[in-house]
Amino acid sequence: MTPQPAVRPASDALAGDAHRDRTVELLSVACADGRLQLQDFSRRVEAALAARTLFELARLTSDLVVPLPTNGVAAPRRRSWVVAMMALTVHRGRWRVAPDTRVVAVMGECVLDLRQADVESSDSHILAVAVMGSVRVIVPEGIEVDLDGVALMGTKDLRAGGARPLPGCPRVRVTAAALMGEVQVVVSPAVRPTEEGITPPDPGERGARHLPITETSTAHDSGQGGEQAGDIRPG
Repeated sequence: MTPQPAVRPASDALAGDAHRDRTVELLSVACADGRLQLQDFSRRVEAALAARTLFELARLTSDLVVPLPTNGVAAPRRRSWVVAMMALTVHRGRWRVAPDTRVVAVMGECVLDLRQADVESSDSHILAVAVMGSVRVIVPEGIEVDLDGVALMGTKDLRAGGARPLPGCPRVRVTAAALMGEVQVVVSPAVRPTEEGITPPDPGERGARHLPITETSTAHDSGQGGEQAGDIRPG
């Protein structure tokens, strides 16, 4: 009797490039919809590209809720503001990044940590204005980031590291306007579990010892398509 080949269970079926590409596409849409944090997106895409079976791929999208259908009318791009006037304003943890974010630091410092943030668009634009102050934007590895703009008696600096952008990743564009100030964009590894929930700024950060601190992990929406003010409170 000729032995029959063993039937491979569906959960153990090998995945092909088309399956991986489809999973990356689903993750990209989920990130753009705000269902995945940026660093979570990076982790899952890396796992998808390394997956060998369909079961491994299915696990990466099993917890993503299907978005509600729309009426086909695109919502206007929401705008938000983050302002530091002779103060230190920090946005970190889980907060929503509007497609159009305006950051202004006048003799103060703004820190925007996007590693655990939810983005509302696959193409986010941040206008960073530093007048005798500084703006620092932290982006997780695997996300495409660009820095342009102008610095007058100041600096603008992109520290991209060596990690390549992942397929289907969102894009973060930073436009700098530094007048005797500094705009810095840093690509950083994902937040470690021991870092989560730790919100006070590092005493070594410039201005952290001398400036009133404003910190928020959420953003307040002023209405669809309108402007959103940063959570600015006295220190």
